[in-house]
Amino acid sequence: MDPKINERTDDELVLLFKSGSSDAFEELVYRYKNSLYQYIMAMVQDEGAAGDLFQEVFISLFKHADKYEPRGKFKSWLFLTARNRVLNFFRDRDKLASLDQTDEEGNAFLHDTLPDGQPSLLEELAGRETEEEIRRASLELPARQREMLYLRQYMSFKEIAQLLDRPLGTVLADCHRAVKKMQRILAEEQPAAREVTL
Repeated sequence: MDPKINERTDDELVLLFKSGSSDAFEELVYRYKNSLYQYIMAMVQDEGAAGDLFQEVFISLFKHADKYEPRGKFKSWLFLTARNRVLNFFRDRDKLASLDQTDEEGNAFLHDTLPDGQPSLLEELAGRETEEEIRRASLELPARQREMLYLRQYMSFKEIAQLLDRPLGTVLADCHRAVKKMQRILAEEQPAAREVTL
């Protein structure tokens, strides 16, 4: 085993795996197991299905690594594969809700922007709420907004725009609306508790 395998880039690991290194494949799984599983789980809200879809993503990598062109975009490729699996999951269960609908509340797109490099969107909320409260509130968001929040945990706005093939401004607006809606939901759920602590 290569003692410095964890220092390799994603693309180097894919190339090593293509040449037969199982250690490289294991490192890729280890590197993305938490973020990818959490993203899938946030979308399907079913532990069994999330586990199956997670495995399918890495089985796909195992079978089709030769088709991946190393250009420094492995994370985007992996999350796109996961997103496609999630969409197939909903299609197969005849429950597909469009992730590309316009704002469900009829709001016009906001022109505010959220700069990269700021604390992640859920981290901002986590300072005031418990993880369980945030998870429950996120379930009340439309799928498109929930997806934005979870992708933003692991990707830049630009990467998300490329992954979803949407304009950067649309991604920024979706993220902004998702955070604002989460804040409203959380405020409505615990008004009495907030009054006591203030």
